[in-house]
Amino acid sequence: MRPIRAVVALVAVAIGVSGCGPFTETIDRISRAVESPPMPVPSVSPPDGSLASNPAVAHAAHSVVKVESTSHACQKVMAGSGFVISPNRVMSNAHVVAGADEFVVSIDGQEHDASVVAFDPNADISILDVPGLSAPPLDFAHGIAMTGADAVVLGYPDGGPFVAYPARIREVVELSGPDIYNSTTVRREVYTIRGKVGQGDSGGPLIDHDGRVLGMNFGAAVDDPETGFVLTTKQVYPHAVNAVSPEPIPTGACMT
Repeated sequence: MRPIRAVVALVAVAIGVSGCGPFTETIDRISRAVESPPMPVPSVSPPDGSLASNPAVAHAAHSVVKVESTSHACQKVMAGSGFVISPNRVMSNAHVVAGADEFVVSIDGQEHDASVVAFDPNADISILDVPGLSAPPLDFAHGIAMTGADAVVLGYPDGGPFVAYPARIREVVELSGPDIYNSTTVRREVYTIRGKVGQGDSGGPLIDHDGRVLGMNFGAAVDDPETGFVLTTKQVYPHAVNAVSPEPIPTGACMT
């Protein structure tokens, strides 16, 4: 396993609005890693475009969901992605559901009502209970993906249809930055990738060429559209296997 370099991170929140009316807001976290002097971004080859048509991607697509969260108190709808981790359970980012009180998970043309049963604003991880969801869980890859390794970003950018973006691992870093409410500093193990992570892809999986989950998408560099950020399996897997509430739980305050 290669060493992990510690860096300092500046995390900002970007808000994209589409449509009309009060319930049209899409939130995604756009992140940039910075150092003094600035952190160099490892150079890797362009992603392999053929990966988007890999059979493993087509198989994984049936386990990747669109998540829409409505906050009536804040008058907004947040759109993101998620993936199935166990029967009737979906993992996504905490910032996709923060402050919301109504949740809908969509997959393969079907909509399901959902509830949040785990919410961690520090780790930026949430888990939703989705009764009647028949999609199979994805497997996790537990090793560290090396620099230059193939990967694919899966999600529903801009709240639209499912999209698979080819990517390539840049490196693994220890990222320090604020929680989703900018109230405390947290450290997380993160992949930086060469590839697109768009608004709405947050909460979707980054998979390897065998369809195994390398981590969960959560942001993109504000100054480099080809650099994305992904929470590693080490960060997200414990949340997938640890006990969660048998009943719906609050999702904190709305993000501002």
